[in-house]
Amino acid sequence: MKCPTEPLTQLRCDQILDVAEGLIESQGIVSFKFSQIAKDVGCSTGTLYKLFERKEDVLVCLFLRSATSNYMPLFVEKNPELTAQERLLLPILFTFETIKRSKSFFTLRSVSVNAMIWKLASDNKVKMFKQRINSFWQWLTDAVNLAIENGELEATPLQAKELVQGITFYLTGSLTQFESKLISSEFLSDQSTTCYRHLSRLMAQYNWRTPLTQELFSSLESRTASFFHKNYKKHLTCRACKDLSDSLDAAGRGYSGCSNC
Repeated sequence: MKCPTEPLTQLRCDQILDVAEGLIESQGIVSFKFSQIAKDVGCSTGTLYKLFERKEDVLVCLFLRSATSNYMPLFVEKNPELTAQERLLLPILFTFETIKRSKSFFTLRSVSVNAMIWKLASDNKVKMFKQRINSFWQWLTDAVNLAIENGELEATPLQAKELVQGITFYLTGSLTQFESKLISSEFLSDQSTTCYRHLSRLMAQYNWRTPLTQELFSSLESRTASFFHKNYKKHLTCRACKDLSDSLDAAGRGYSGCSNC
């Protein structure tokens, strides 16, 4: 099922997703129902099914419109002086900032990578989901390659790929532990400081012209928080999500390959 293009229908989608997000936060992913969404929005279930074929479509769309990759191009546009190293750090800091503002995003992010969830969504939603996941990885890869081209980093192609994987795997593990709320605070240090220390050690394994410093990390973290404070809500829309998908398609980054990719 394709995303709507008419402004009024896009607004209706936003209303539905806002309600669905609230239900997930209060009831969890398993318990929320289509009928309750329709009741809270004030529409029929028939209207709901015209926009979302199934429950999994709603979950995927909630993830897509909050995805950190939605915001990174805008941040770079506003901050063209960013180094490649700073661009490499953006996906991590943006993910942390998104989770601060959306209680459901961590849950959606964790559940959405489960093939039992996204494979049940309609074909177009699956395509968009793969597209957005891969655009996140592509952003990191492009930042590393840019650092190599600019002379900020000396690395072989294999080292570049390993660095991207290391950063992504660190982010996944960090979010799982810090956001699960299962770990007692006595076992955890400050999240921001821990993030910097782990990333600086990871990146220090590679030959950077300028090492990652606490000052650089804290400055970028502060700028990221300020950017999200000003821009998060107004870009949390179906229209913004679709515009990014269209731009990725136009750039040849649709990632519509095999169903197991």
